[in-house]
Amino acid sequence: MTREQAIALRAQMENTFALAATSMTAEQIIANRILCKPWTPGTYALDDVRTTAGGIWRCCQAHDSTDNPAWTPDAERALWAPYHGTTPETALPWVAPTGAHDMYKQGEYMLYTDGSLYRCLSDTAYSPVEYSAAWEAV
Repeated sequence: MTREQAIALRAQMENTFALAATSMTAEQIIANRILCKPWTPGTYALDDVRTTAGGIWRCCQAHDSTDNPAWTPDAERALWAPYHGTTPETALPWVAPTGAHDMYKQGEYMLYTDGSLYRCLSDTAYSPVEYSAAWEAV
């Protein structure tokens, strides 16, 4: 396979994943994140999925960032929400929530900054350090 063929195949796989992602569970999206398109400035619809800065993100507000290259998912959190794992195997690194749209829900898992795995016991926007009653170390 030539380099050009590999690039074309990768683009085809990313497009197929993007279409399927709207009906996939968080576990399926996280498990297959290698197929997710990387974020670039452009037009995004609700539930589009992109990767950037080591995270995987869901568009939670349609927008056009073409002229706003600083609107990356990790920087413009009103437009994007990080995925949260719902099993220990799909746990992702802690991302501090910015509102109700990206808070951790009961039963979700995350890897905290100290490397510990936690399960969320009740919906929360706070870390295990800030509100330990909402988290259980696994």
